[in-house]
Amino acid sequence: MDKACLTNLSIFQDIRRIRAHDLARSVRFYLAVGCEARLSGDGWVQLCSGDTLFMLEHGDTNAPSGRIAPELNSRNLLHLCRRLWAAGIDTSPISYPAWSPAGRITTSDPDRHPLSISQAESR
Repeated sequence: MDKACLTNLSIFQDIRRIRAHDLARSVRFYLAVGCEARLSGDGWVQLCSGDTLFMLEHGDTNAPSGRIAPELNSRNLLHLCRRLWAAGIDTSPISYPAWSPAGRITTSDPDRHPLSISQAESR
């Protein structure tokens, strides 16, 4: 279990919330990009990726939520890209912007929320 995820579990009320039209489909997508399901309830699932904690909630995705999908990290971005492409999930080519020199891709979740995934720095 990731220590960062455990630490952040106590900050439940201030968690980023993302609406999902089809919660099961969105959860499958976020698991495919490397997130881990932590908690769930009727109409919601709490997910974790490294030190990023967020919640998917079933709801109307056309209603403005003021939130976008979180910035995620991958330990092996190239491997993740290959897995996503094999699963039929489109991503941008790997780019190397100044703020993410180890590499970064972008994609959209099933509800078209933009998502960025960066190569995690090795420690």
